[in-house]
Amino acid sequence: MTQMPGAARCARALLVAAGTAGVVALVPLAKVAATFESGALGELILAMLLLAAVPLVALAVASFVLAAKFADGGDRVRLGAVVVGWMLVAGSAAAVPAHHGWWGAGVAVGALLTAFAGAERTREWFARPRLASAAHLEGETA
Repeated sequence: MTQMPGAARCARALLVAAGTAGVVALVPLAKVAATFESGALGELILAMLLLAAVPLVALAVASFVLAAKFADGGDRVRLGAVVVGWMLVAGSAAAVPAHHGWWGAGVAVGALLTAFAGAERTREWFARPRLASAAHLEGETA
């Protein structure tokens, strides 16, 4: 298999979309944290804002790193994409009743990411044999 299957490409695109959404969701938190005036409970509120930002940062970083490794990563990359998908489903489902119905889109994206990353063609793509690195090949010929 020389070309990445469609399900794997879709999973990669969903990872990029999830990472971008995480960065976009960080903007209002960063804006409030930067302009927040501390008062009696200021430090506590600021700490809560930063604590809310931690999962968004982790999601964005994991999504972008996994998407970058999709072309030549092993089965751990695929499993990482499945984990990110489940995290999206769980986190977004918890946020739907608390915030806004649009968080349901995160549930859908997470479910699609999990389905695409777990598809048979995607599993075959990540299980395929890979060529040795160029440095390794040069060492054998010398």
